[in-house]
Amino acid sequence: MLRGRLAALALGIVFFARGAAAEESRFSDRFFRGTSPGELPGAKVAVVGALYVGAVTSLSIGVASLVQAGQKSDDADEFRSAQMPGFCNDLASPACASYRGQLDEERAARNVGWILLGSGGLLALGGALTAELWQNDAAPEVAVGVTPGGFTLGVSGKF
Repeated sequence: MLRGRLAALALGIVFFARGAAAEESRFSDRFFRGTSPGELPGAKVAVVGALYVGAVTSLSIGVASLVQAGQKSDDADEFRSAQMPGFCNDLASPACASYRGQLDEERAARNVGWILLGSGGLLALGGALTAELWQNDAAPEVAVGVTPGGFTLGVSGKF
């Protein structure tokens, strides 16, 4: 339920950013267009958009996992305080096994959350770099030259 709320919040932020308008072009165009002039190619919009959607999704699920890890940590602390002191002296006891299982679940959720936050940041960086470095209207040009001794093939453009 919390993940659904975070995903809805992330989508709301994305749609709000798309609606913010500047005088000549929308503010959100800069996130796709970069600083290069020219017509924005559809392939660039698809790649950059996919990277940004992946980043928002990864960040949202990462935050939800970290919140879940905090809740699991609270549950483990509550379980520990309800037990007798030294309940984990016998590691094979059911109470100790249950406690260790709760700690393992908390650790796993926390690790997943941090990995997803890092991945989301890298995806956002990848989207920004792709938008900036992929030149608009920079399709490659192919030239073929035929001469009596053979032919030449050349490819030029901005990559």
